[in-house]
Amino acid sequence: MTKSVWHINKTIDLDLPADRVFAYLCRWDTVEEWDPTVFAARKLTKGMPGVGSRFAVNLRMGWKRIPMIYRIREMAPPRLIVMAGQGAGFRAVDRIRLEPRPVGTRLTYAVEITFDQRHSPLADRIGRALFDHYASWTIRRLQAVLNGFPRSVPTLTPMTRLADRAILPGLIGFTSLGYTLGKHRRPVASALYAGRTMVLTGGTSGIGRAVARELVRRGAKLVVVGRDAEKLNQLRKELAGLPAEGTIETEQADLSLLAEVRDLAARLLRRHDHIDVLINNAGALFNRYHRTREGIERTMATDLVSPYLLTRLLLPPLKASGDARIINVASGGMYTQGMRAEGLTPRPSDYDGPTAYAQAKRGLVILAETWARKWAASGISVHAMHPGWVDTPGLERSLPAFHRQLRPWLRTPAQGADTIVWLAAAPDAHRASGSSGWIEKSVRPMFLATHAVHQKTILNW
Repeated sequence: MTKSVWHINKTIDLDLPADRVFAYLCRWDTVEEWDPTVFAARKLTKGMPGVGSRFAVNLRMGWKRIPMIYRIREMAPPRLIVMAGQGAGFRAVDRIRLEPRPVGTRLTYAVEITFDQRHSPLADRIGRALFDHYASWTIRRLQAVLNGFPRSVPTLTPMTRLADRAILPGLIGFTSLGYTLGKHRRPVASALYAGRTMVLTGGTSGIGRAVARELVRRGAKLVVVGRDAEKLNQLRKELAGLPAEGTIETEQADLSLLAEVRDLAARLLRRHDHIDVLINNAGALFNRYHRTREGIERTMATDLVSPYLLTRLLLPPLKASGDARIINVASGGMYTQGMRAEGLTPRPSDYDGPTAYAQAKRGLVILAETWARKWAASGISVHAMHPGWVDTPGLERSLPAFHRQLRPWLRTPAQGADTIVWLAAAPDAHRASGSSGWIEKSVRPMFLATHAVHQKTILNW
């Protein structure tokens, strides 16, 4: 009896150049990012991928789990990759051809599966139909994680507005349940992070530390800014030891002091002729009033004035990128406050830490909307995002009652970091610059109805 042999051949066009697509697809441990039939993959051999490199891949077919071992059988950079896979009772050969185009790459994906035994005619017909269905799904997914989802650019929908106005559905989105519901939404390929220069403030603890870890894992050239030299050193050692494609460097600066912000920007300008992503994550809630030695209330200096100044000083390398992103990390506390001019310069007698923090974060959201319009022609997209309610030492220290009451529902720092990491590379996000705000890779309203009356306070910064 002859063996059953199944074939597919699919072609797609990608926006990335052929060498970047080739480098990404050689890393077969990333196959789970784009193949929905794969639930786990890992590299078995050390070093850069090459002929003979081996990978363990686990497939899911209905309720079954099917382990396979793949190896790179042939490579011809940047035009050809041939992968040979072995499973129980079958073999697979994946042949990927890349053809450079004037803009981007044409990819042709052919797969041949050979079974040790022949199926019955009925089983063979059903199997071929399912194989073609999953192959079509997989190739569309590969195109989507590299190009984005052009037919469904995120927008603020009437349903989302209704959910937020109903309060409870909107608040559920801030919890760990909201993360669980949205974590698989709009996947993005790690290839879109590889080699891109990203600057992250406040990256030594909490959400920022989780962001740093994930960006380096995905291949970014990351610069982490922090105030504490020892924490920066620990982070650098930790991330340098990861089996990751990215790199990390650190910069020490107290971002509550504008002189140090200017010195930081000067150092970054000397070392980097372009910056692809700036993540304004640093922030703190101070329950006691304090003025910095430069005469600015500490919350406003750290959480609003500092990211404003750093962003403006880094505009030249951001514009030089041609495809840069600015991400302002906001907070759920801002929903309690509209923007008030007097809130930007609080007095000792009426100072309230959570109120000052909410005002500063709301200012960041308004700046994101404004910057998006101002710098669109320079290829810069600007986003405000809310990481949800995250269990961090800062939250426990600043708002102990809130932390105690909601602790079972709080997100982990890695869950809070997820949308920040996504915004740093997702093509969908770049096309939706200036949207109201992001929570779980969805556009959400971040303004109170009264914000437009007061936003002129900072629009001309």
